[in-house]
Amino acid sequence: MFIYVDESGSFVQAPSENSWNVVAAYVVAEPSRRHAEAALRELKVAAGYKFSNEVKLKNVTEDQLGTFLDKLSGLKAVAFASCIDLGTQDPQAICTHQTSQVEKIRANGPRMNYEEGRSMIEDLANRVEKLSPQLYIQMVVQVDLLDQVHRASTLYFSQRVPATLGSFRWRIDEKNSSRPIFEQTLRHIAPPLLQTKSLNEPAIFVRGFDYSHYDRAFQFAPGEMPTYLQEATGAEIDSGSNLGKVLKDFEFVRSHDVPGVQIADLLASTFRRVLRGDFSNPQGIARKLGRLTLQGAKPDPSIKLITMSDEHNYKNGPAHIVNVIDRSARAMLL
Repeated sequence: MFIYVDESGSFVQAPSENSWNVVAAYVVAEPSRRHAEAALRELKVAAGYKFSNEVKLKNVTEDQLGTFLDKLSGLKAVAFASCIDLGTQDPQAICTHQTSQVEKIRANGPRMNYEEGRSMIEDLANRVEKLSPQLYIQMVVQVDLLDQVHRASTLYFSQRVPATLGSFRWRIDEKNSSRPIFEQTLRHIAPPLLQTKSLNEPAIFVRGFDYSHYDRAFQFAPGEMPTYLQEATGAEIDSGSNLGKVLKDFEFVRSHDVPGVQIADLLASTFRRVLRGDFSNPQGIARKLGRLTLQGAKPDPSIKLITMSDEHNYKNGPAHIVNVIDRSARAMLL
C-alpha cells in the first residue's frame, strides 16, 4: 500500500481558538492508486489547470471539491487525520509534555543490559529534548497519525485487500530548508516510539482475517525480538510486528512530483477548513470527508483530536463537525 502524508498549518501556538493544525494521510491499495490519480487529474481539469500543475484547496470551488471527495470515496483507500487547535493549548503544558516524554524515554536507560539499548534510548531522548515547541507539537501529531495508519489499515485491509499489507510505502511531503532537522528526528524517533507503544498497547489482529502477506513481511519470528525492546517493556515477548520494517520505506518527497501527496495535501487542508467552519456547507463537506475515514473503537471518533492541555475538551462547532464526520465513516468490520 501507499501512504501519502501532508500537513496543513504552521503548528505555532496561537492567541485565539479555532487555530487548527492537521496532519492527514491518504492510504491507498495499489489497485486503486491510478484511479485516485485520475480523480485528481479530473479535479485539476475542472479547475482549469494542467495535471502537471499542483492545485491547492484555494484553487478549487466547493462543488469541485465535493465531486473529488465523492470519487475518492468509491476507491479502496482511506483517510486519516490527527488535529490540534493551538489556540486552546497552554504553552506551559506543551513544555511540561515535552519534558515528561523525555523523562519517560530516559527512564528506560538503566533497565538496558546492553549498550545497544542504552545508546538508542539516550539518542532518542536527546533528539526529542532539542526540538523547538513548534516541531515538538508537530512530531506528537505526526507520530499519532503514523500509529493510527498502522493499527487501522492492517485491520481494515486484512478483510478487503490483504495482499496490499505486504508493503508500506510512506511518502511524506518535504518542506523548506529549515525542515531537515524535523525530518531527520522523525525518521529516527518514529520506529522506536511506535515499537514501544505497540508492545505496551498491542494493535488488534483478528483470527480468521488474512494477515499472511503482512506476517511474511513484518512479523518478528520467535526468538528474533531484539533484547532491548523486551527490556524496555519489562515483558517476555516471543513475537510481534517489526515496526522498523513497517517504516523502512519512508521517504520525504516534493509534493509537486507525487500525485498521492497532492491528494493528502488537499485532504489535510479540507479537514482543517471544515473544523474551522470555513465552507458554505461545512456539514456537507464533513459528510463527504467522513466517507473516506474509518470507524474508530468507541468512543473514539474516526479522526483524532489531540490536546496536550489536560483540562481542555473540544466542544461546540468542532465537536459537531467531528460527529458529522464520524457518523459518515466506513464500517471497520465487514
